Amino acid sequence: MADPPVAGRGAGLRVGPIAGWQAVVVFPSAAALWTAGRGAPASLVAGAVMMLASLVLQRLAVSAAFRRARRPGVALALLLLKLFLLLAFVYVGLRTALLGPLSFAAGATSLPVAIVLDVCYPQWSSRHARGLSP
Repeated sequence: MADPPVAGRGAGLRVGPIAGWQAVVVFPSAAALWTAGRGAPASLVAGAVMMLASLVLQRLAVSAAFRRARRPGVALALLLLKLFLLLAFVYVGLRTALLGPLSFAAGATSLPVAIVLDVCYPQWSSRHARGLSP
């Protein structure tokens, strides 16, 4: 008997839906921080944006390196841009008080949460629609 199809297998990461899930996680959290007057909502959003930009640049670099018409120069430039972006955030975080470290870290962890939601939600909703238990 063949294995049942798994959502997302072979399709790779879908950046659009992942960004949507990340927004679903980040913006209510930022609103809660702002309402409570605790933490740094801008740092939370900055952490989420930095991780999403890193994912997009990584995906573009891998695509440029492994497609049929390989473009290693473009891949290298994209990876260097990704490195520059990460180092810029580290520099700003260490040299200034613009980034709240805990809020930034919470924003950064929203990307793995969004990836898990993107993979698990379609499976859960299809089971739920068929009346199967979770």
